[in-house]
Parts: sequence; structure tokens; C-alpha cells
Amino acid sequence: MQIEGAAMNFLNFENSNPDQHIYRIMPEDYVLDLFASRRNVLSRIHNWKDKFENFQLKLGGVLDGEAFNYAFAEDFVGQCWTRDAYSEAMWGIYANDPAKRYLRIRSTPRKLLCALVNAHPQAAQDRCFIGRVEYRSEAKLEAWLHRDGHLPLLGVEFARSLLMKRRAFRHEREVRLLYFGDVKEQDKGGLYRFQVDPHAMVTQIMADPNRDRREWTADKKAIAEATGFRGAIKRSKIYDPPEWQAPVYRSPQSEF
Repeated sequence: MQIEGAAMNFLNFENSNPDQHIYRIMPEDYVLDLFASRRNVLSRIHNWKDKFENFQLKLGGVLDGEAFNYAFAEDFVGQCWTRDAYSEAMWGIYANDPAKRYLRIRSTPRKLLCALVNAHPQAAQDRCFIGRVEYRSEAKLEAWLHRDGHLPLLGVEFARSLLMKRRAFRHEREVRLLYFGDVKEQDKGGLYRFQVDPHAMVTQIMADPNRDRREWTADKKAIAEATGFRGAIKRSKIYDPPEWQAPVYRSPQSEF
């Protein structure tokens, strides 16, 4: 579908293509559930590990000398993706339990945003966003917060504040899918689910690099049967030894 006002919904994409691939690593059972339930899962940003997340909504503000808090501080949910296709660090962070199995799914910003808008056609322009994260120093984040004394009134203004992180996280090269909904729509753990077509949203599945290569053929078949996915299903080879030929050397005696 064509998204009306897409220029506002794609945030920080001025010099980027929203059809380029992005990636998300999850436990394998989460991916299987995505295909079985046909529901994508976003989590409450207020609960994310990094305490700098959601800084504008957490801090509230002072209006006409009176301190206030945003009543909708917990209404934003989101999902994190990366632009980095070949990052050992991302596998190490998100697939860090060798006893478990993980899968990486591939999509594009446009596919993700279209899926979110399709599920929320009413006022989607003010509720549905996807954006590239910008990495700034703490001093610049604080300066942005106090930039002009203007009271933010629109969902897009708050969404932009959720696309800023400290420079220590630059390696993530993050893209975020964001939804401004209602905390009452979330479950007790702060998770929000909405209907999607996973076969339209996902363009590739890749298994974690810790798997036994000898069992990969059976694993691949099981993933294909569980998901019904007909696209490419691969295994990360980031920890595989090189498939090079051994170098050929001359004996030192041959030189005399």
C-alpha cells in the first residue's frame, strides 16, 4: 500500500532508502510464533534496559512554573532492528545463550511501516513511525531536550525523541518501529501485538552461527515446515573456518 504523508512517517531517512534491508535477531520460538499467530510484537519503551531511553517522556517538564508529567508516557511501544548485516557483535548480544536457538529475520523499513499502518489505518500519520536512530553525546542530547522551550504536541515530535541514543551504542546501527497507542492495549508485561502478514513482511530467515553444521539440513527443513516460509533460509557462517585451499610452499632446499 502507499502510505499517505510517508515523508513524516519515515524519520531520519532523508539520505537513506527505506527499501534497504534491515535485520532483527530473536529466539527461534519467537519467530515461529510470528508466523503461527501472524502477529508482530512491540514492547513498551518505558521498560527498555537503557535508562536514557524515553528521556523526554520520563522527565516531563515545567509549564508556567508548574512541573508536570506526560500522562501517556507508557503508551509508546517499539521494536529494534539493525542495518548491519554482518555484525558478530549483534549475534553476540542477541544470541548469547549457546543452549538456545536463534533466528535473524530480514525486512525493510517500508515493509514494517506498511504492516503497522495496515493494522492501524485510523490516524496512522500521528501514531505509526519508523526511524533511523541518531547517536549523540550526552551533552547534545540534553541540549536537544532544552532546544527551544516549545511544548511538543504531536506524536511525531515524541517519536523523534525515541530515535536518539548515546554514542556508546553506535555499533547497533539501529532502526526503530514505533507505535503511539494506549497502555491499555498492552499485556501485563508491556507487550503489544498486532496482526501482520509475516510472509509479506519477512524476506529472509537466517539461523544463528552456533548451530552444528552437520544438523543444518534437518534444522532448515524444520524451520521451513514450522513457518511455511518459501524464501531463503540460511545459517550464519560468521564462526565457520575459511574454505580456502592450503598455501603451497617451496622447500628451502629447492633454492640451492
